Amino acid sequence: MESKGVKRILVAVDESPRSIKVVERAAEIAGLFRAKIILVHVRHKVPDVLGEPFYQNLFNHYMHAAEQATAPLQVMLNDKGIDHEVLILEGDPAEAITEAASNQKCELIVMGTRGLSNIAGMALGSVSHKVLQIMDRMVLIVP
Repeated sequence: MESKGVKRILVAVDESPRSIKVVERAAEIAGLFRAKIILVHVRHKVPDVLGEPFYQNLFNHYMHAAEQATAPLQVMLNDKGIDHEVLILEGDPAEAITEAASNQKCELIVMGTRGLSNIAGMALGSVSHKVLQIMDRMVLIVP
């Protein structure tokens, strides 16, 4: 009989150190269910008004930062034997995360309470809060 458990987990990460903790928790869950992790990093959108070479230079900078943020997390998942893929998206983080979760047919989203936009005194970051408000599937918030 086929298990109806979690098969695909979207894990939202940024450049903050908190992402390591988020991926560790997601890897635990993925290991239990033999689920695949979709590691998602949402980068800044490059303004369309920039001309060349400024547009390309800024695009390259954002892509490099995203690749640097996800590389050690991919190594961690490889070391744990967790099947995964990486999506680097652009735009509003909450919208990109929820759209990717739907498109990738993920049953669970795992993300941190706050990332780089940490504001003292906030219990839950604006991206986490927005994802909770609009998602129709399970969301695990890792403190």
